[in-house]
Amino acid sequence: MQDIYCKVGVLVRARREHLGLTQEELGEAAGMHPSFIGQIERGVKRSSLQTLARLAGALGVGLGDLIEDPKPSRDKGWESKIGALLRDKSAHDKEILYSTLRHLSRELKGDK
Repeated sequence: MQDIYCKVGVLVRARREHLGLTQEELGEAAGMHPSFIGQIERGVKRSSLQTLARLAGALGVGLGDLIEDPKPSRDKGWESKIGALLRDKSAHDKEILYSTLRHLSRELKGDK
């Protein structure tokens, strides 16, 4: 049977790569050092539930998805990336980013 920490590491890496994130980007979103992310992905570090919860949040999945193989959704990947951009911004900056995204979305649809 595969060690649970190795299994978690494989699932973290798969989700991170599915989202197109580097270890640095995931580390920034989760508030962890990139080398720590690498150690988790290799199954070297035994992560606490708190650490796994932070990783799950940064990856846009539930905590259980880091233990059982989730069925990734393409849309969740973009939502997670956008969420990571907004996470540490002020309310004012979030409004600016949202307004910009809304404007771009309308332009793409041709709704001027």
